[in-house]
Amino acid sequence: MNQDIGRAIVFSIPVVSAAVSLIMILLDITRSSNTVNRKIHYSILTVYCLIMLYWSGLVMHSIARDAFIAYLPVFFSSFSFIPIFLYLITYIITGTGERKRFPAYHFILPSCLTVTIYVVAFIVPFRQRWTAIYDSDTSLTTAIIDITFVVCIVLSVLYSGLSLLRIKSYKRQVTDYSADIYRMSLDWLSFIILFRVVLQTLPIAGLILGIELFNKVGGIWAFTTLPAVFTHIVLCLNILSENYVIIEPITAKEKEMTASGNYAQLGRQRVEEYLENKKPYLNPEFKITDMAKDLISNRTYISAFINREYGMNFNRFVNNYRLKEVERLQSEAVQRKQKISSLDIVIHAGFSNYRSYFRAKKMVKNDAIPLE
Repeated sequence: MNQDIGRAIVFSIPVVSAAVSLIMILLDITRSSNTVNRKIHYSILTVYCLIMLYWSGLVMHSIARDAFIAYLPVFFSSFSFIPIFLYLITYIITGTGERKRFPAYHFILPSCLTVTIYVVAFIVPFRQRWTAIYDSDTSLTTAIIDITFVVCIVLSVLYSGLSLLRIKSYKRQVTDYSADIYRMSLDWLSFIILFRVVLQTLPIAGLILGIELFNKVGGIWAFTTLPAVFTHIVLCLNILSENYVIIEPITAKEKEMTASGNYAQLGRQRVEEYLENKKPYLNPEFKITDMAKDLISNRTYISAFINREYGMNFNRFVNNYRLKEVERLQSEAVQRKQKISSLDIVIHAGFSNYRSYFRAKKMVKNDAIPLE
């Protein structure tokens, strides 16, 4: 089989996976009435549309060269905007309660790149553009296209780094808000970001820029598209299952209570009786805002109280109760000689899944926190 045809077939696979993911998100978009989740859904739809345009350009680059030259502005535009919209999704998910609007200046550079390529497409003759892409001559057009592509690569790397920094900051703050270790980890998002840069952007850059290392290794394209398909599916499934925790902004009432000190004072006895009697931690989605509402307090005061009195954050504090509940249920099952699966016990104790339980147990073991 001709190598160009083989590449085109391989490059068409991500187009299909992105299209399927887009349809699944579209079918789910009306399910959630939450404004933040809807914003995430719309941003994901935009990302999948851009991904389809981007990979379609690579198909043309392989088997329809004339079409690719005409398609060049769309290809560069989609390539430059993908990391921006992925960062937008990360920005929304990792918001720490401030609910600031996404800064418009993030769209300036990709917009300038898009305009530049459209200008080149308008004023530079077709044959000259064709030569710049496929013959790698030393003309000004080639230099402009190469620089534009390098800037796109830099954008991809830069915004991947910014996304990872946002996730790191989010992880520090969400531990005082939610007790669901699995949903707040965002490991899936970190992997998508790293996969995209290392296993997609760099090899594709080698192809377009004509780097011999990538052009000679024909089988590399299959390994380039597999991570793409994987990330499309992982991204879709995690968004559909809402595998993240959105930190709600502090309400005006909470701010007023904090400023005036007009909230119920807490004590160890009151907090422990509340947790032991009502067992709110059995709800996997239990958050500090729920505890504040039940105790007629606010999240800031409760968070400070738990840190001061128990020497741990809200997440670890609540999961200690869940781990004790797991031990109680296991002991009860042994006494009654009941055959109950470990997963059922973990779910009944308030963990969202077994992985969340395993992480909580590992955390306690590492910190040597007794479960008394």
